[in-house]
Amino acid sequence: MAKYALTLAVIGLLWHLGALHFGEFILPKPHKVLAFAFSYVRESEFWTHFFISAYRVCAGLFLAFFLAFPLGIYMGYKKRFDSFFSPFVFITYPVPKIVFLPVFFLIFGIGDFSRIFLIVLTVSYQIAVVTRASILHLDPKYFLSFKSLLPLHVQGTPKKHFRTEKLVHLLIPAALPSALTALRIASGTAIAVLFMAESFATQEGLGFLIMDSWGRGETLPMFTGIISLCVLGAALYEFCNFLEQKFCKWKNFQIK
Repeated sequence: MAKYALTLAVIGLLWHLGALHFGEFILPKPHKVLAFAFSYVRESEFWTHFFISAYRVCAGLFLAFFLAFPLGIYMGYKKRFDSFFSPFVFITYPVPKIVFLPVFFLIFGIGDFSRIFLIVLTVSYQIAVVTRASILHLDPKYFLSFKSLLPLHVQGTPKKHFRTEKLVHLLIPAALPSALTALRIASGTAIAVLFMAESFATQEGLGFLIMDSWGRGETLPMFTGIISLCVLGAALYEFCNFLEQKFCKWKNFQIK
């Protein structure tokens, strides 16, 4: 906590120096922004913007993970499927998905679905690619060890049960740490995509609050929106850390 407090203090100092250099019309002093923010958070308007943005980004990350994680495992484990599907993934991966926002608006409308779908599309690639790589680079000795522990020739062990056990006890544990790391990194990307998606054809969300305040020349609500997006991104990042500590406890085990 002391390191975080020191970091915030340094950022606040640099912010204050920037305000003195550029002028408060461009960069208001941090204590004035915080004073405005403390009063603004008492209004329902702020929480409407905040919860709309939180809903969009959380829904996008949730759907992206539970779609891309199984896909990445299947791509890494099934060589025939991977040889067919991976070229499509790697050709389309570098394309900036944000450019398709107008297309999504035309097809799906200007509601939440288009914005959430854009987040899902952007984040899914990162999770699927990393998950696939973790399965592909899994040491073959783990598969041999698993077969020795649960052999097919044991009577009463059907092939379907064998596949389920392999998925639960080998493939998912092998890929989950890397997938959660990708999700943690992708949370920042999701916030950036959210901001762009909320800059057009909407009157709700922190992205709208920032752009609308900027257009009206009101820097205090604009920086309040910026800080709120930063807080939302940091909360998502720490939540991903919590998930990794909760569901990947074996990473902390050390062989003595």
